[in-house]
Amino acid sequence: MKHHINGAEQFVEEQGQGAPVILLHGFPLDHRMWQSQVEVLSGNYRVITPDLRGMGNSDVPVTNISIDQYADDILTLMDKMDIQKAALGGFSMGGYVAFALLRKAPKRFTALLLANTRPEADGQEARKNRMNMAVSLYEKGSAVARDAMLPKLLTEQTKQDQPKLVETLSTVMESMPAEGLVHACLAMAFREDAVDLLSSISVPMLVIAGEQDLIAPPDVMKKMADQVSGASYHVIPAASHLTPMEKPEAFNALLVDFLKGVTA
Repeated sequence: MKHHINGAEQFVEEQGQGAPVILLHGFPLDHRMWQSQVEVLSGNYRVITPDLRGMGNSDVPVTNISIDQYADDILTLMDKMDIQKAALGGFSMGGYVAFALLRKAPKRFTALLLANTRPEADGQEARKNRMNMAVSLYEKGSAVARDAMLPKLLTEQTKQDQPKLVETLSTVMESMPAEGLVHACLAMAFREDAVDLLSSISVPMLVIAGEQDLIAPPDVMKKMADQVSGASYHVIPAASHLTPMEKPEAFNALLVDFLKGVTA
């Protein structure tokens, strides 16, 4: 369903009852990337999977948007849905939004899942690449993001073994509003560094990496996890960047076990 959030319509899928769990998608995807997790968790939890502004079925921003503003949308959404506290999960770009949420309202989150993401801000080269992609998206449409990202999301073996998954991802990414992805590229390019935030995280934290992930490599994620007291760190074998969809069974087993130990 859609909620009117901070001057725009934001789409959110909600399933199940119980302690709230909010899962934030990556770029250039939407709430559908969490389908397997929703199916597993919704028997015991109230699972909320929003489309970030400009992606999926949410309105495209009419002015520049920042990672902090995506986070503000989630906090307003929580208020609208009468969610005082929730477990929070972020994949890739969703992890950047999760860091912003912890910076803004740490007491509203009971636990943190970080999947295939990193705390550092973009360096000069990465920022330049995002701006180049933004230009290409503006000129040529969302297929630019699909062509750039799809090869990095899955291992070569998965591409061979799961052609339907490749087809589904291709369709989802090409369906994204190109201008919404432009905004996302620029928001990520100029996001705030979150390294200094790590030592202040006091909620239980689960960190999941993909063994063959070149975007958020395991060593980068291990270093991140080591800076958070008590964080649980796992590497999923034979997985690239999109671990929740590429290896859902392994991912879900880790997530279910983690949430069982969290008091909402």
